[in-house]
Amino acid sequence: MNKIEEFWYCVAPQEDLPLYKGQEIASDSCNRLIDVVEKYKAKKGKYEATEIIKKIILDNPSVISDIRVLVGVSDKRLYLDLTYLANTYRSADNKRLVPEAREHLLKHDTKYFIRLLSTSQMKEELAMEITKYFMDRGLVDILNTFSSISKEQIIPIFDNLIAPKEIQQMQAKYRGHGAEQAFAQIVTACGLQITPKNKDTDPMAGYDPNVDLTTMTVVQRNASNENCHSFDLIINDNDSRIRVLIQSLIHSSDPGQYGVNKSDETIDIQKRIRAYNNKLNPNHQVYLLGSVDGVGFSENPNGTIVKMLDAFDDFFQMHTLFKIPIFLQKIGMINNVKGIVFDTEYFDDNAIEHFLHTYMIPANVENLTGQDIKKYHTIQAGKAIVVFENA
Repeated sequence: MNKIEEFWYCVAPQEDLPLYKGQEIASDSCNRLIDVVEKYKAKKGKYEATEIIKKIILDNPSVISDIRVLVGVSDKRLYLDLTYLANTYRSADNKRLVPEAREHLLKHDTKYFIRLLSTSQMKEELAMEITKYFMDRGLVDILNTFSSISKEQIIPIFDNLIAPKEIQQMQAKYRGHGAEQAFAQIVTACGLQITPKNKDTDPMAGYDPNVDLTTMTVVQRNASNENCHSFDLIINDNDSRIRVLIQSLIHSSDPGQYGVNKSDETIDIQKRIRAYNNKLNPNHQVYLLGSVDGVGFSENPNGTIVKMLDAFDDFFQMHTLFKIPIFLQKIGMINNVKGIVFDTEYFDDNAIEHFLHTYMIPANVENLTGQDIKKYHTIQAGKAIVVFENA
């Protein structure tokens, strides 16, 4: 089994990619949308749809966050579109919806527009622009359809058709963070220092550290410095020196041009690390680990994952997190990994032999599958258990 064969053997489906925070739509979101439908239904036929929707928005500006779900627009898409609309708007008497000049466009989030709908002298105009935005995306047809059915019929439609789409949009963002937390927890369980320090408890709280690869120091982001790259996690030795840099790329769907660019960046990073290592004592070498996973890589394997696997010093996936302690023992950062217990429902005999001879024996790690490990300290790491020597 070569590297790419190992990758495909162990690749995780979307459901197995950990989801940080278990993002869900607020439980009262459906009720708020039903309330919008009821208000629309009560005035339908008496007023123009435009006026009804505009009043609903002005009466409760935060409802725009619920209406966007109804028309299938993500939060980011909404605030970027509203940023553009507000920037290009000018009334007949030359008034603007936002304070900055058109040539100085500034991104504003959804909360900003919700505040404007309550406080701005131009809130009527803003509400009308947002109303037209939603109507252009089919809101009236949706409200007319929902107005013709009962609340009891709306709820399953929301739960089974509308909510899953919204959840999927949010999950794409949070699965990557869930993977980062998972591998950070394995590293800290091995007793090592990491940067950012709290990545194992809150992967979104910190920042992705930027490293100058000529000095191996954490620096401020500098896009003009080609030696400066960001990483998802750094593993430090006891003297706080950088020893391992981890780059995470999780793609449950098509990685597109982004994946191609990241694979090229990975190759460039490895060249710079090797140039740095050539000047060092072999005991202080810096290594590049890859956290790579997801069936999305199948869209363009040769342009993405195939190139990256050869650039990494080693790689791991959500099902093979046990490879992290093995690698750390191989490079001398830890020395207390006794063995691995494989999940034999997931790994067949050939796969176990592959991991044993390729990774475990060179790191002096045993195959303890089927043996009694009750007296040892253990951690679950993907589809295997890591067994540590007793102190």
